[in-house]
Amino acid sequence: MIAYSSRIISNSLVKGDHKYNYPTVISIILANFKIPELKGTPDFVQHVMLKDDKNRVFSEKVSYLLIDLSKFAARKQFRNLTDDRQKWCYAIKNMWRLEESDIPEKYDVFHELYEDCQLSKLTTMEKEEYEKSVLEYEDVQDAMEYHHRMGKAEGFNDGFEKGKEKGMEEGRKEGREEALLQTAKNLLALGISPADVAKATGIPEEQILQLQ
Repeated sequence: MIAYSSRIISNSLVKGDHKYNYPTVISIILANFKIPELKGTPDFVQHVMLKDDKNRVFSEKVSYLLIDLSKFAARKQFRNLTDDRQKWCYAIKNMWRLEESDIPEKYDVFHELYEDCQLSKLTTMEKEEYEKSVLEYEDVQDAMEYHHRMGKAEGFNDGFEKGKEKGMEEGRKEGREEALLQTAKNLLALGISPADVAKATGIPEEQILQLQ
């Protein structure tokens, strides 16, 4: 921990700056094992600072926030926790068995964490498919921005953003292919030609004509 925090400080220094204007470095350490040097204390979160032999703070530039998940045991369900620190520890320790329905809708940041964890569980092939779908969505957006600049889709940006949000939501539920079909329908509804929709989405023009 000391080595990594020291590296951050060293890398932040600017050559020739003799005032050593480095930022305050607070290292947040997540451990799922007991730390021998800190055994005997029941606290699962401890703030460790540099102090002198009279227990006076020597420097506030470097400190460590140690989170010992092996000591954390929430007695409430996730949705009933009120302390933010406990919410994070509960989510991190129990994410492997949480369902998204266990997370209240208002906790947006924890829904994002859940999605990131789900993504990390994908196989290499599934990750490649996911990344490919993201690139395809970006291609669609680039194509629509081009149409907007050319004056072919007046007020398109608002419509496309709504269509993209709806398409991505359906894509998460029904798969990437269904999301692309919905995006194609949205583009056709905006008056984009079947040929251009085919180029933007990668769907064969014959299928686009059938959708139309």
